[in-house]
Amino acid sequence: MKQKKILFTYGDLKDEYSNKNSFNVFIFRLMKKGKVKLVKRGLYALVDPSTENIYASKFQIGCALASDAYFSYHEALEYYGLANQSFVSSFTYISKTFYHDVDFEEVTYSCKKSNDDSFVLDKMKEEGIRVVTLERAIVDSIDNITLAGGLEEIENALDDTPKLNFEDIKHILKKKDKAILYIKVGYLFEKHLGKNVPSSFLKLCLSKVSKHVNYLDKSLNKTKYNKKWNLIVEDDGGMIDELF
Repeated sequence: MKQKKILFTYGDLKDEYSNKNSFNVFIFRLMKKGKVKLVKRGLYALVDPSTENIYASKFQIGCALASDAYFSYHEALEYYGLANQSFVSSFTYISKTFYHDVDFEEVTYSCKKSNDDSFVLDKMKEEGIRVVTLERAIVDSIDNITLAGGLEEIENALDDTPKLNFEDIKHILKKKDKAILYIKVGYLFEKHLGKNVPSSFLKLCLSKVSKHVNYLDKSLNKTKYNKKWNLIVEDDGGMIDELF
């Protein structure tokens, strides 16, 4: 097989075949020999003959399911080596167009529709992926704790997070335009990043605090009230302002 791409479509090989029918015959033979697997209609994965597994990673597959597909949330935390657990049976990718789930190799690939393609790193030529920056991955995760794998997963990631670009984070927060997100980010950053957080950034986040009490995560069982952020947070046995 001349084609070197580990994930490919008819469009990638159309110059080598006179028509779609001849391409389909070629693919059928390869699939019968176990050299290629069908990911979804029109998308194929090359098999490594030494292992009989496909070459492509779940990150590469997710980004091949749509022309603009990229990933964030827990998938991005895992990519950056900050995830404490691996989602072995599910993968969420993001696209401007919604697509139905794809089941392949015991993994369900689900699409989350979004028109926000800012802070996305296009690494298709080098790695075959598109992934958000670490800054956006963290903010996205705090914005949707469920897709991040839970609050504990986010807090563990923050404990291991390298230096962040706070100007980028401010741009991301401004674009999302959610007061509660500023508060959650401010609280978690202050708790886990400490002196690495610029005072001006914390001041910005604190300016979003209102008289309304918010929850950091409504799924928490044991909680306490943090007066500074006017936020119901997890009761981890540490210092508390007031029990709620």
